[in-house]
Amino acid sequence: MALAREKYIGKFIEEALDNIGTAESLVFEIRDGVSLEDDLATLLRALHTLKGSSRMLEFKRIEVLSHSLESVFIALKEQRIGFSDAGVKLAMAGLDTLREGLKHIKDTGDDAIDISFFERELAAMAANEDFSLPLVPGGEPGGGEVPALEIPGGEVPAGEGRAGRVSGAEAPESGAEAPEEFHPKAVRGHEKPKQETIRLSLEKIDGIVKSAASLQSLEITAKALAGEYAKLRGMIKNLSRAVKTERNINAGLASDFRKLEKLSAGIGGALKNHAVETGNHTRDVYDSVISLRMLPISSILDVYPRHVFELAQEMGKKVQLFIEGRENEIDKNIIELLREVFIHTVRNAVDHGIESPAERKAAGKPETGRLEIRCNRESGSMKIVIADDGRGIDTEKIRAKVLKQGYVTESAAASLTREELINFIFQSGFSTAPSLSSVSGRGLGMDVVRSNIDRLKGSVSVESTTGRGTAFTIVVPLSIAALMGLPVSCGDMKFIIPSSFVDTILLIKREEIITVVDRPQIRCQNRIIKLYYLDQILEIKNRPPPQGTVLVLIIRAYEDEIALAVDAAGSMRTVILKPLPALLQSKAVFSGMVLGEDYEMMPALNMPAVIKLARRIKGISMKKRDLESKNVRKSILVVDDSLPTREIESDILKSEGYRVDTAADGAEALNMAKLNHYDLVCTDLNMPQMDGFMLTGNIKKNEELSSIPVIVISSRSDEEDQKRAALLGASRYIVKNSFNNHNLLTAVHELIGTSDE
Repeated sequence: MALAREKYIGKFIEEALDNIGTAESLVFEIRDGVSLEDDLATLLRALHTLKGSSRMLEFKRIEVLSHSLESVFIALKEQRIGFSDAGVKLAMAGLDTLREGLKHIKDTGDDAIDISFFERELAAMAANEDFSLPLVPGGEPGGGEVPALEIPGGEVPAGEGRAGRVSGAEAPESGAEAPEEFHPKAVRGHEKPKQETIRLSLEKIDGIVKSAASLQSLEITAKALAGEYAKLRGMIKNLSRAVKTERNINAGLASDFRKLEKLSAGIGGALKNHAVETGNHTRDVYDSVISLRMLPISSILDVYPRHVFELAQEMGKKVQLFIEGRENEIDKNIIELLREVFIHTVRNAVDHGIESPAERKAAGKPETGRLEIRCNRESGSMKIVIADDGRGIDTEKIRAKVLKQGYVTESAAASLTREELINFIFQSGFSTAPSLSSVSGRGLGMDVVRSNIDRLKGSVSVESTTGRGTAFTIVVPLSIAALMGLPVSCGDMKFIIPSSFVDTILLIKREEIITVVDRPQIRCQNRIIKLYYLDQILEIKNRPPPQGTVLVLIIRAYEDEIALAVDAAGSMRTVILKPLPALLQSKAVFSGMVLGEDYEMMPALNMPAVIKLARRIKGISMKKRDLESKNVRKSILVVDDSLPTREIESDILKSEGYRVDTAADGAEALNMAKLNHYDLVCTDLNMPQMDGFMLTGNIKKNEELSSIPVIVISSRSDEEDQKRAALLGASRYIVKNSFNNHNLLTAVHELIGTSDE
């Protein structure tokens, strides 16, 4: 009975691609002599597995080509041949042809590829005889096209067109020394025992992540209830003491108070434990769900040994790549953005950093350059260092280029520090390359690096020493949804600053602040740093100037460094980052929202944007800003968890010329009211997280917001609800079944007048 192979093709292709990827990543470590015996054993297992499964499903060409590659590495293991760069190229081309065969299988159900060229040449290589390399593109007639590596600029160089015969790789002499440089073999995912897996779409995982994140509100509610109950228990204890000291108290009543005190103690303890357990379980669930979206960073790094090899060949250089920490896991969404970061940074190192063999020899260096990629998890972030031992960055060449291209004046160029000059490499269109090539010269690569790291709320710094090399240090969060941040407060407002931007935290005396050209500055580690106040940058009003000491954060983002004064700072913690509400998405200074322990939404600050805004403060005319604020249209905040209701009310108010913002619940509305000035709030009562009663009460309790009139628009017609809303401070109450344009606009006009009055 014939095997119905179409039933198994999907799993076969998936496993085959994994095995080919394993083989490809090991080829370069085998060439460099790294853990040679273990690597060869792993590679041969991968090829043997591919050969066996191909035989079962009767994919003869895949089977034969896998066997031909297997023969080469068996000969290498038995030390009958060596492994030259030409051998690496032929092996890589063979693996690419295997991938091409898998593509044919996926498209047509058959491995319709011509493998005759590789079958012949790999056999010659295994026999230590002369062999040929395929043409690129197209290969030898009948040999099939060799697919390009899926990295921009990663194609095998064409060289002289069709390669001539290559001498067989000579077998190593007995007792020959191993290569000079070794690096420890990283733990690879493919060496772990296989586990049963299922495939989930990223969209489904993201949905689960959002549901898990919403559990955080349960933890906060439980803590709030525990806090309120602690107050109640305190009142019961006080009454119980009073009863004990009262001589004429009824004995039965005194006994009841003692029972009540004992009962409250038990309930209070249970409620506190419940709050703690809820928090622990919420974090466990969230961490487990986030782990579904995590992938080892090897998923993008495993192609780089080949990419670096081919790039160096194209440029006539010798480069050895060392990778550490490839087993560390990171969010798939972050991996997608890091892909381009790695591409451009690695190309930059090979092209601009590492010298030609002749240059290195003249400088007293080994002919083979060293390129390292080191990945480590640190404090909820991934720290990536991409370092080379090349020529370093020529800052004087940069100085001449920025002057020539008009970035700065001659006097300003002369005063630029080395660090400031190095950071010009991140400017879009800036390049010191003398000519345009397929690899560099357009000045766009480092701009992409900076842009992607900004999107990840991460940071990048550069250290370079002339003649010794350059190191890029990149810090990004492990997850898009989680962020290691520093909570800070300014006035009544709270914010989260990503920890990757915080260099130092200082407490300074006011008399230590110096003034240079009308700008406050401070001294820190033998540097003079400009001081800015967060309330001035974000225009937080009615905040008194700080007295006595000032809490200052040294913030670093690329070439920018500022001292930022805040009122208070908490301890670093991991927070769940949520998307910005629609109203705030246009505000560049915010990168997301965080639910705080006090049940309020805190904005996460986008520090590069905050620094840019700070630099412009001195150019703002305060008089002009005051005039503009007086001429602005009156604004109204509409709060309702029903989207159609929000849109109806918003359209009615906009038609009268009012500026209208909307919020889906009370918590979001309260935060928006603190960030923006509103002349009126219209709110529903039944809403998740924070209802309309609580929102109204919070507005009226806040000194800065208490003057804002509130109109309640609710389907609840009960008189008790209307009385409660009025007691909390609502100015009007409109029942939805009697709602129309007229009664809403009448109430609005009575409370705040027309839109331009």
